[in-house]
Amino acid sequence: MTKAHREAPPYSRAHPGVPWLIVSDLDGTLLDHFTYSHAPADPVLRRLEEHAIPLILNSSKTRDEILSLRKALDNQHPFIVENGSAIFIPVGYFPNCPAEATQHGEYWVVEPGAPRGRILEYLQQDQQTHPAPYLNFAAATTAEIVAATGLTKQQAGQAQQRDYSEPLLWQGDEQQKQAFIARANAAGFRTLQGGRFLHLLGNTDKGIATRRLKKYYQQYCDAPCQLIASGDGPNDLAMLEAADIAVLVRSPAHPPPEFTHHRLLTTREPGPLGWAETVREILTDVDVFSGPIYRK
Repeated sequence: MTKAHREAPPYSRAHPGVPWLIVSDLDGTLLDHFTYSHAPADPVLRRLEEHAIPLILNSSKTRDEILSLRKALDNQHPFIVENGSAIFIPVGYFPNCPAEATQHGEYWVVEPGAPRGRILEYLQQDQQTHPAPYLNFAAATTAEIVAATGLTKQQAGQAQQRDYSEPLLWQGDEQQKQAFIARANAAGFRTLQGGRFLHLLGNTDKGIATRRLKKYYQQYCDAPCQLIASGDGPNDLAMLEAADIAVLVRSPAHPPPEFTHHRLLTTREPGPLGWAETVREILTDVDVFSGPIYRK
């Protein structure tokens, strides 16, 4: 993708008739599980921009991590961080700022989740009565995060700069994990199992944030928005449930999670290649894409 980064355009209807939205997980979905490359998806990403179809990134990643990826992808659309904890909308993207949003710099921000400080306070209290069989990012060194994730030092530093959630690299057994989850839920928090980490966050998820953002788009569309959602892990299921078409992306590291949906597609290939093939097929079937998808 081009490295040039444009100013965020105001939202316009995607395609004559039915407006389409695509919301996507990143790691293992739009990004390769091992290399974090998005190259196999680049031709489809270009075609989405040509047809003014918003691609909304929805990830466990932090604001800084997603900002770097949006620049690499030349993406100027809203995005959702830390498993649905906050929605970032470029100022002026919609004609009006959502009523529940506050402006932070260049973004209108809606925060369904809880501040990280409250989450870390809970973890500290819990550790006083229950040993902590996990490594959490706040207590980890950059080197430990690099070893656990395969990220670069710069990427690991961005991953530590969290605002709404705390990833836990679980080191105990399943019984300990379930007991921890029960205590966290009783305290008003939620846990989500990602590809590598158990995420502790406020009472939100990717699906709650997706539905809220879709509502904002719908305010400026004459026809019902059609939402395609794609993901590969258990923490993506709430997002997939919110979709009109759910795309379960195969992973080279784990089997697909158990999931049912009235219109579910499972990719043939893993990661960004499977994502691209399936999104292309969906939008070709409804006559949004026509002609060759790849160009020189």
